[in-house]
Amino acid sequence: MASCELLELADKERRREGRWGRSARRPRRAAAAWEARRRGGGPGGGAAWEARRRRRGGRRREGGGAKERRNQKTYRACDRFPLLEARPVRKSEAPDSFAPLPSPSPPLRIHPRKPPPPPIPPRRTDGTNPTQAPPPPPRRRGGHDYLSGLPDDVILAILSRLTTRQAVTLSALSRRFRVLPSQFGRVDSALVADPALPLPSLPARPSFIRRLSFAPQTRRFSSSAFGRLLDAAADRGLSELAVRLPRSAFLPQNLLSIRSLTVVSLDSCALPRWCPAACPGLRTLKLHHVAIPQRMISVILKAAPVLETLEMVYCMGFAGSCSMESSTVRNLLFKSALEQREVTVKMAGLRTITLYTRPKVQSVRLDPAPEIRKAYLHIARPRVKLQFRIRPFLDAGTGLTCLTLRGMAIKLLSSEYKDTPNLAVQFEDLRILSVSLDFSNERELIFLLKLLESCHNLQQLTLSAVDAKDDTALPNFADHEERLSKLSCLTKSLEQLKFLGFRPQRYQKELFIFLLTQATNLKKMAVEFPKDQEAAVRRILSVRKAPTQKKTTKYKQYYLELEYPVEPNCS
Repeated sequence: MASCELLELADKERRREGRWGRSARRPRRAAAAWEARRRGGGPGGGAAWEARRRRRGGRRREGGGAKERRNQKTYRACDRFPLLEARPVRKSEAPDSFAPLPSPSPPLRIHPRKPPPPPIPPRRTDGTNPTQAPPPPPRRRGGHDYLSGLPDDVILAILSRLTTRQAVTLSALSRRFRVLPSQFGRVDSALVADPALPLPSLPARPSFIRRLSFAPQTRRFSSSAFGRLLDAAADRGLSELAVRLPRSAFLPQNLLSIRSLTVVSLDSCALPRWCPAACPGLRTLKLHHVAIPQRMISVILKAAPVLETLEMVYCMGFAGSCSMESSTVRNLLFKSALEQREVTVKMAGLRTITLYTRPKVQSVRLDPAPEIRKAYLHIARPRVKLQFRIRPFLDAGTGLTCLTLRGMAIKLLSSEYKDTPNLAVQFEDLRILSVSLDFSNERELIFLLKLLESCHNLQQLTLSAVDAKDDTALPNFADHEERLSKLSCLTKSLEQLKFLGFRPQRYQKELFIFLLTQATNLKKMAVEFPKDQEAAVRRILSVRKAPTQKKTTKYKQYYLELEYPVEPNCS
């Protein structure tokens, strides 16, 4: 049976079964004509058609006409007659050549199928299989996840050296780490608002607590329940405790008996008149708005042999006098309350001191501290005559690197040094000096000159003008000009100059111009002045023009910053 008759019978069979529509007639006729020409059943078929196809470079298979593309819609016949099945063939199944069929008797296949896969080679004798995919390339150094392969005990030992926040963050890296926080044997910080609530712990074993913060939201809470909470925290190895109580409520007596405490911060509370203190590891004690008697201060300082940092801010209960004596405290922050009259500091090992007084304070005494490095003294104007004894402290501070004198401090020091032409101590390590002084007071200006003469390596100088009066009350600058010209720090080391509260009056104006012209190594200069004095200030600054200027509102008044290029020192 000819191929055309075979395709016509298949078409009838398809129509009878309802599998083909009208849209399939044209492609089927084109396929029948193509098959007939291929087998040599029509004009130009057979060998002539095959030679013409090869000469054209296979454009009927690869080329671009609509007819050729339509002929390339592949159909194939079913293996059995009369049910012929046609389907579009994938691109991977497209034939590589159009070789003639050997005989018409077997079932026709318009497009041959894919070639069969190559045979599997025999397995090698060395045990390797050549058909397996090659092994992946080795990972670069450090790319392998060694942490996930560790046992749980080792990972928990690593997490025990991290904070709780870092451990929880680590649990988000992989699924294996999700259960690790529940097995973590230490709680970094716990905030408790109700003392009756239990502390966080594991069902199997209690967790160690590093820091406990107790801040009740209501004014009424049970002091006994708070004491039991502290006992439970002490059994967990508590090292840091922060307490903030409403209405200055009293603390339990066992608070200072926890031997594992290293940091205690108390705010808005009251200590009992007597409670045992046993804190051998206490290093930091912060008391803010705490009612504490003088006796308890002495007991705590004696019971803490390694105490290094002490902060007392607006503490009450001293009965007008506060005395602090310790040989181990290195850092001290003290702000007196309203009712305090006397302040005495006896700490020979101080390295940093910050002292604020109130107007009611009548006596201030600072004992010498040879290891002092930073000192900030703010003495308020007293209502009565003040007994100030700070000269021994300043004479012993040969290692000072930063000195700040605010309020009445420089006035009181000038009265102590009024009989000495020069300071007995040389501040070779002093780099930062900040003073507040009255430019109408001759004694204060003389003390400033004495202080600058003893600072040979000064780098930053800040002058704050307070209580500036009229030009008639100001001293004559010519009396101090010769002494200022001999200052070695102006020509060698001074790099930053700041003038706060500047007014273009006679003495301040001449002093400012002298500092601008004599400070050869000056890099930065800043001046604060009233808004209505901007034109006068700019005329003064014109004596040494700066390439960079910036005007800001850093302070209440106008604030101008200038930067100068570094000039080579010819000396």
